[in-house]
Amino acid sequence: MAKRIGISLLLFMMVAVQSGVAGTTRNVAEAADKSLAQKPYMGWSSYSMQVYDPSGSWISAESIKKQSDAMHEKLQKHGYEYINIDAGWNGGMDEYGRPLPNTERYPDGFQEVIDYVHNNGQKIGIYLIPGLSIEAYNNDLEIYGTNGECRVRDIAVQPLKIMDYWNSYTYKIDFSNPCAQKYIDSIADLLGEWGIDFLKFDSVTPGSGINNLSRDARGDVEAWSKALARHDIWFELSWALDHNYVDFWKKFANGWRIQWDVESYDSNIGLTQWANIARLFPDAAIWWRDAGPGGWNDFDSLNVGNGAMDGLTKDERKTAMTFWAVSAAQLYLGNDMTRLDDYGLELLTNDEVIAVNQAGHPAHPLSMDTQQQVWYANNGDGTYNVALFNLGSRSAAVDVKWSDIGLAGPASVRDLWSHSELGTFDTGFSGGCWNPMLPGCSR
Repeated sequence: MAKRIGISLLLFMMVAVQSGVAGTTRNVAEAADKSLAQKPYMGWSSYSMQVYDPSGSWISAESIKKQSDAMHEKLQKHGYEYINIDAGWNGGMDEYGRPLPNTERYPDGFQEVIDYVHNNGQKIGIYLIPGLSIEAYNNDLEIYGTNGECRVRDIAVQPLKIMDYWNSYTYKIDFSNPCAQKYIDSIADLLGEWGIDFLKFDSVTPGSGINNLSRDARGDVEAWSKALARHDIWFELSWALDHNYVDFWKKFANGWRIQWDVESYDSNIGLTQWANIARLFPDAAIWWRDAGPGGWNDFDSLNVGNGAMDGLTKDERKTAMTFWAVSAAQLYLGNDMTRLDDYGLELLTNDEVIAVNQAGHPAHPLSMDTQQQVWYANNGDGTYNVALFNLGSRSAAVDVKWSDIGLAGPASVRDLWSHSELGTFDTGFSGGCWNPMLPGCSR
């Protein structure tokens, strides 16, 4: 037992007595019906390593190719396929105000990196933010494909209004002007020409620390959604989005970050820390209904593969992987994939656990009024996913009664982490007492 966490078990329960199908519709999440995101995406993001080592090397051509090769060797056969490059990939703009890659980081061109990732059988993503580039506005650039009829200054809200969270990069766009959609289309078309498969759209509001309408990026989200759909580019929104607007996010995006960054922002601590994982639980209890085919909840990077560098104990690493899996959250690493330790690799390549994630049935808690929590999802086929979490600071058993999750009669239990059948249990299960070899334990 770790000091901070007692139990983290993911259990796959096969109902032995009843079908378990009746009455499941209330627990089926509703989401946008978009064919691109039938399952949560699996992959890697550069951002955690960028924060851990802010040298800039993590988004260079050399580094991206190394991560791509490591994924291809160790993780790809288990479903991981996206290589996503976060902030800093771009280094300027063209004469039409469209972002261009950084030539120092990609000395042989960005296309060479895109092709490398694709040749490894993977998909590639990049990062942008809402609004109109301040530099493009100052230069009053022509919008591509409009023959001079549209210029960048035509589409800025007047008086000028800063749009991004950092008060540094963009002005608010006036989407009542048809030239605005043409500008967004011109950038999306460029990404499509390059072969980009994924876009992380950061600093989206309401959210990103601004949960009011003082900075409202919904116009940007809708415009980008329409533009990217023509190129089958996955559209992921970030960060800490306001749940009051969840129907909008579901309509126009394939995924949405529900919380703040998972990173610790301190290399002395590690890539992340337990407090940043624990705070996801209450938000997941709110958002679980909103995830499903077409759009998924995003918990941020899963940093469980690099041992001590993760900033987590072994129990905490297993708990995080369990929570991401049973919640059907986007499953992407923030680790250095060239340095995965044996335990991390074991966690990340358990195909039974991954299958729970990819089946797309977000779990929800029986109660949030305790640190000993039962999270479950009815799969609608007579089986249930159940995760037992002791989130307290002391060792404690976590119990589940079958009647509390909608079962009547006995049920057989399989532990997906150990790939073992635990037996049939009449009325429920105790996560602290399932081993018949322990004194007082029985079925």
